Amino acid sequence: MAPGLTASTESCSPAPYGRACAGCSRAKCKCFYRSGSDGSECERCHRLGKTCEPSAAARVRKRKVRTPPPTSRRIEEKLDDLVSLLRSQAGEKQDAVQVTQQPQQYTPQTTPPSAPDRLSPTLKTLVSFGDPLDSAPTKTRDDPEIAIDTDSNVVHIFRSSSPGPRSFSLSPVYNDVAVHDVPDRTAEEQLATFRRVFLNMFPFVHLPATLSASELRYEKPFLWLNIMALTTNRVAQQFAMGDTIWRIISQRIITEHLADLDLVLGLVCFAAWSHYFKNDKPFMTILSQLAVATAMELGIHNGGCKNLPHRSRSGWAVYRPNTTQDGRTLEERRTMIAVFHVTSSTWTAYRKTEPLRWTPYLDSCLRMLSQGTETYMDIILATQVKCQIITDQLTCPSADSSTGDTGGAIKRPSPFLISALLGQVNEIRQSIPEQLRAERILQYYLHSTELTIQETLFTKARLPDQTGLSQFRRIQDLDAVMRSVESWLAVMEAMPMLDWPGVNVDVFAQFTHSLVVLFKLTTIDEPGWDTAEVRRRADVFNILDRLCDIIGRIPAALGTVEAEGTSRMGLFAKTPHVLRAIKALFAAEMPAGSVVENSAMPQDVAMHTPESAEGSAGGVVVTAGYHGNGEENTESFQQARDAVVINPDNFMVSLTDEPWLSDIFGPQWDMGVRPPEFLFAPYEVQ
Repeated sequence: MAPGLTASTESCSPAPYGRACAGCSRAKCKCFYRSGSDGSECERCHRLGKTCEPSAAARVRKRKVRTPPPTSRRIEEKLDDLVSLLRSQAGEKQDAVQVTQQPQQYTPQTTPPSAPDRLSPTLKTLVSFGDPLDSAPTKTRDDPEIAIDTDSNVVHIFRSSSPGPRSFSLSPVYNDVAVHDVPDRTAEEQLATFRRVFLNMFPFVHLPATLSASELRYEKPFLWLNIMALTTNRVAQQFAMGDTIWRIISQRIITEHLADLDLVLGLVCFAAWSHYFKNDKPFMTILSQLAVATAMELGIHNGGCKNLPHRSRSGWAVYRPNTTQDGRTLEERRTMIAVFHVTSSTWTAYRKTEPLRWTPYLDSCLRMLSQGTETYMDIILATQVKCQIITDQLTCPSADSSTGDTGGAIKRPSPFLISALLGQVNEIRQSIPEQLRAERILQYYLHSTELTIQETLFTKARLPDQTGLSQFRRIQDLDAVMRSVESWLAVMEAMPMLDWPGVNVDVFAQFTHSLVVLFKLTTIDEPGWDTAEVRRRADVFNILDRLCDIIGRIPAALGTVEAEGTSRMGLFAKTPHVLRAIKALFAAEMPAGSVVENSAMPQDVAMHTPESAEGSAGGVVVTAGYHGNGEENTESFQQARDAVVINPDNFMVSLTDEPWLSDIFGPQWDMGVRPPEFLFAPYEVQ
């Protein structure tokens, strides 16, 4: 800029913002008012000889102040978006499952308390997703009730406590079980019976008291069907439900490769009480292996990956609620422990497949259940499994690489190991909370484990001892085994009659094992051992008589209705026949010269003794039989075998399929007794 121009502008004053003249505005240069012009002429216009004209007044744009909409309106707008999203998701899930809704297949439920009744009086708006709007779908259990509290600006979302009359389940098994119509009241009573009687024996699943039968049917239809089949008092309905269970297993699991937690729990339940549905041959081994395979197909047999979503059947990626640090829910952990329990029970009862391999993950599951954070029943389940682990270490040898033998012979641990195992049982007993120590099912497992440990003492051959000290110790050990048997049988005889339906295969196997051990204690030829005292303390024949009487009265107490038009019988109608068959086999195995009371002889079993048999007052003297010294009387054995033809249900009992029964004829500990060959051939109980 020229020096003269600078000097001239220094005496001028700049025009205020927005007041520049038209010429300076067009030239986009600074406008300076001349001195003494009172703002009427600028320096630039004067220098250029132009008329200084003021610029047009600029219109000041006022900012619009937007009034925010009411809070309730904003919430309703967001709510509309949420409702639209939920509707679209519900429609997609319904299309994916392709469930044909038939109102007659579902049980109407009462409407839950309305949302306004559960909110404060300030509630202003209630929106129910799924209300009939033109062609909108009928409300389902997934459709929430949404309430808006405009005073506190809070949106409350509620779901019905029970499925609606047209609700649908994501499981295709839901329609499979719909063929069995169980009234609501009856279903609730049967579910209560299952909680009280069956779950106390084997708490494989947690069923909260607030869970209704209709909710269980919606969430776990296969488990619901198993529960209804076990607790119904109509034998024909029980068998029909059993057939449906087998169809679901063959169609959904085998053919369609379906796998979910409901199916695993149903398989566990069906296997644990499989004796209810057993007709000709046991099938618990098949069910236990199916449960293992289905659990592994789900991937719940290990810790899994943390924070990975689980993909549901319809394809939606959802995150598991209530997961632990490794991503597994407590229900999944409980289910895997229950699967192990069933495989161990299967080994104890049938000895065909070994229990599920114990892993660090199962150990972590057991520790978590031992805390009982969700229910005290988890502590009972954990205690049962701890006892099974000890028993399996003694009765489940690993397959020999050279012979491939996986027989059920009890191992021969050292006395030091026996003391250590008994110490472990005592530690388990002490770890049980005080309020649970009197639980009958825990006493079953603790006494049975002690009996299995102590029985191993008699697998060793007797050593000659001139001092007689070893023989004295052996008598002490025999008395310890006798006390364990008495303790187990005392718990069983104190069980109320109405709790007998909950006895599962594992407890029944413990019962038969106790009977076999008691029979061996009654017949063992041991110097210094008084077998007559054994029979005075616990007579195996009298025990079987009392059990036949108790079990024979159970159907009337439960109001059981036997099936008509079929030869199949309910569990408690045929169990007395099986017990009488056991008595016949016991009587045939009694040593020569033993006196068997008449009351102990089965009423419907003809035990034919030779005509030369001598009678005695109040009893029968056994003059022929298996004498314990390797000698056998074939005629007597044939008579014993022919005598076990008592069950009119064509119930097949094979010693190869029922190892617990073949133990009767097994080695008398160290006596080296060999059983007759024909006893291992299948025979029919009619």
